[in-house]
Amino acid sequence: MAVETRQERTAELFREAIDETRELARLEVELAKEELLSELQQAKAGGIAIGVGVGAALSGVTLCFVAIAMAFRMEWLAALVIGGVLLALAALLVLGGYKALPQRPLLGETKERVQTDLKQLKERVA
Repeated sequence: MAVETRQERTAELFREAIDETRELARLEVELAKEELLSELQQAKAGGIAIGVGVGAALSGVTLCFVAIAMAFRMEWLAALVIGGVLLALAALLVLGGYKALPQRPLLGETKERVQTDLKQLKERVA
């Protein structure tokens, strides 16, 4: 009778451990999805800023070339100033876009959480 009770208790503990593991895995997947969406939004914002910066740089370079072509007249100074301002704006946008990109690889925090969870699970089972 005592053996049956111990076996039933062991079976119940295993069922609980399996249920908790399933719940933990489900929660980790949800957290990974949220983290991925957040990082994708950051990457999107950074990519847009870089794209606008590249466009402004292209316009600035074009205006600088126009300024060189117009060097034989007085309008060249205005084109050179506008081109320089656009190049400075492009540099700021590209730098801001680069800083907005995620610095850690995707799912970095999730990987750490999963490793911690596995370590705790091993300690609990052992």
